[in-house]
Amino acid sequence: MYRDEIIEEVWKNREAYAASHNHDLTKIVDDLMARQKKSGRKLVDRRSIPDRVADTDDIDSPLQPEKPCGK
Repeated sequence: MYRDEIIEEVWKNREAYAASHNHDLTKIVDDLMARQKKSGRKLVDRRSIPDRVADTDDIDSPLQPEKPCGK
């Protein structure tokens, strides 16, 4: 089986991070939220953006049938 050293390192770091918080999800989330605030970066919460159905009427696509002229 192929051994991916990068993936193994990611898993090792993930395990060490979880262990540093006693595998307590609440503590992990609190730490990540604190790091997020401390970063000062502008973050976007995409959950607040409503789902929109794409309007494809104005898009020319080879997958769409041609519209008759004059209609």
